[in-house]
Amino acid sequence: MSESSLAKSTSSAHPNATKRRPLISKSELDKLRPHVVNLSGGKFSSTGAFTTTKKDVDAIFATHLPAFVAEQGGVVPLVFYAHGGLVDEQSGLSIAQAQVDWWKSNGVYPIHFVWETSLAGAITSAVGDWAHGRRGWLDEAKDRVFELAARFGQGQAIWGQMKQSAEAASADDGGARYVADALGVYCAAHADTISVHAIGHSAGSIFHSFFLPTVLKAGVPAIGTLSLLAPAVRTDVFEKQILPLVGHGVKSLAVFTMTEKLERDDTCLGAYGKSLLYLVRASFEPEEFFPILGLEECLRADPMLAKLFGLSGTSGSPGAGGAADIVWSKTTSGPLTSRTTSISHGGFDNDIPTMDSVARRVTGRSRIRSFPATRDLGDELWPVPGPAAPRPVGTHQALCVGINAYPGGDALYGCVADAEAWATQFTAAGFAVRTVLDAEATRQNILLGLLDLVASSVVGDVLAFQYAGHGTYVDDLDGDESEAGNAETKYDEALCPIDFREGNLIIDDDLGEIFDQLPDGVSLTAFFDSCHSGDGQRRLQLQPADVADLSAASAPHGRRVRFIIPDEQTSRNYRAKRGTPARAGKRALAREVLFSACKPTEVAYETGGHGDFTVAASLLVVPSANRLTNGEFLLKVREAFSSQPRQNPDFNGARAAKSRIFLAPLIGGVGASAVDLAGVGSSVGLGAIAAGAGSAAIPGAISALLDAAAGVGPEVGAGGIDPLAGSAGPAGVMGSAGSRETDAAARALAAAAFLRAAADFIDG
Repeated sequence: MSESSLAKSTSSAHPNATKRRPLISKSELDKLRPHVVNLSGGKFSSTGAFTTTKKDVDAIFATHLPAFVAEQGGVVPLVFYAHGGLVDEQSGLSIAQAQVDWWKSNGVYPIHFVWETSLAGAITSAVGDWAHGRRGWLDEAKDRVFELAARFGQGQAIWGQMKQSAEAASADDGGARYVADALGVYCAAHADTISVHAIGHSAGSIFHSFFLPTVLKAGVPAIGTLSLLAPAVRTDVFEKQILPLVGHGVKSLAVFTMTEKLERDDTCLGAYGKSLLYLVRASFEPEEFFPILGLEECLRADPMLAKLFGLSGTSGSPGAGGAADIVWSKTTSGPLTSRTTSISHGGFDNDIPTMDSVARRVTGRSRIRSFPATRDLGDELWPVPGPAAPRPVGTHQALCVGINAYPGGDALYGCVADAEAWATQFTAAGFAVRTVLDAEATRQNILLGLLDLVASSVVGDVLAFQYAGHGTYVDDLDGDESEAGNAETKYDEALCPIDFREGNLIIDDDLGEIFDQLPDGVSLTAFFDSCHSGDGQRRLQLQPADVADLSAASAPHGRRVRFIIPDEQTSRNYRAKRGTPARAGKRALAREVLFSACKPTEVAYETGGHGDFTVAASLLVVPSANRLTNGEFLLKVREAFSSQPRQNPDFNGARAAKSRIFLAPLIGGVGASAVDLAGVGSSVGLGAIAAGAGSAAIPGAISALLDAAAGVGPEVGAGGIDPLAGSAGPAGVMGSAGSRETDAAARALAAAAFLRAAADFIDG
């Protein structure tokens, strides 16, 4: 049985067909018992078709292994095999069943760790119908869209749980730890009767990265050979756990994997056009694009690993002169211990040249019984997607997000009403609208909803994305917020989903990655009724009490600000989930535009059960769509705030986009053209440092900003009157000229501290 069926598509199968693996009979399971250790969550499995207990392990080392050693005579190789991450219990047992007799016929005693990873079905479920292809995908973009869908979905969590199981198995109370201790006792009592070897396929390399150090600590003299097949382990884990052992505790190391070209020619999940290792690297690790041991480009880019495997030659050439062996598929000549022909990530464990090479390394003999050809009977969990359904040109789609029910003292009162108000106006303007409200508005749901909006669009479509909720800032983990001459702490702007306290923030980089997938000729306009300061706070230490003063009113019709200062626990949760990302590079040309509720020097307010920006802007959607330019729409919105200078809505996007028709198609619409996109750089730099302003001005600037923001303008919508019921914007008494000058001065000073605008959500 091979993992290959779970890692690639079968062209001969019907797109939606599945092949059912016959269950292994009880008598066959009993025959496997001396050779299988079944684990679940790192512990001995007590449920399912096959269970393992301490007594079963004791029997292996007290009865079954000694009997095999006595029968063979001499030093008997003992192999520990760990399958890949796509394998459920039945698949793991089938792999063992296919290999056990073959190993024994070559004088080797096999022990298979069946550790019930089951990633194939779990990942397929996590990414949902993305695994079956999406409408409107552009061929050249679909892989990146799929990577984002897997990253924003549950792929990372599922992969993380699998890695935790791998590590837990060798912890003090883990099942693999019990095996290691029993092996150590056996070696002490029966010296020179066995040699110990290990094989790990795909995620099995992660399992062995923790198991083998435990084995050596348990008193086993050495690991004779370690063979890793298409290893999915992170390079840093390998370098910490295994590399120090090579040539010492691990006498011989060999990695069998594909060249970069074959990795990129492989497929997985039916819709992804590269190998599983690329998906792991892009979507499953906390750090995006973190190096993986089985990828050629990662090995060559790491000086330590390049030296280990002797990779100073050309791409795809065999390593020479290194302390370990690298065997590239396809290799069909040369030493009999270094051949492989697998052309899929999952195919190594039933590739005859690969398995024969591994067996020769384990036995130390060139003459072996060759690995039997096996027929793949596995479930086709990842079917080939059918043809994309045609899309009519010019579809109008909108996603509206509103969050009131933040836990603790973070609750807001007008955001759900805002989302519903925007949805009403978008519907009237001819949009098909989806709303995501309160408990549904998790990071995952918001990002996947936005990705679906973007990735399913085609040329001529018009998209809108609206968000009402808290904004915040968070540590910049990948260094993309660096600015010349500023060596201080950097931050990313962030939106706060309902689960943000768990570290599930939506940062500007997340939005930029999705917006980068916009097909040519698709218009996307975003409306953010929130504060989203962040990078601009790099020299700023706002105290929670300051913001609390601005949002102290707890009544539904009081004035509140939509801004949160992240506490240390939220920041720790965020860093733990994100790691230290290694981004692929600058984002693509920004084509989306953003209307923000306020400038980066200000805070966004809600009053009387609605956001002030929503009150002013949403009712202008229908009269402005396909009539006014983006710039004219902004002027109309700002007119509604002329009496309340505490908050000034802003436009963020390419300079030419201001002259485009508001919510009109980029092609075929009056005054709108795809030509507008040509030669336009990234979003206009809206948060430039005020000339001559230094850090000494910061405390006074912030104090002035907060004082001015708290005291400007009367309450709006008092008494529970819905300001959307009969007004296109908030009404109020015009502030005095002196107060406006004070406010302007405060904002100018604060601009020296707030170094980036809300537009930086979409800036490269």
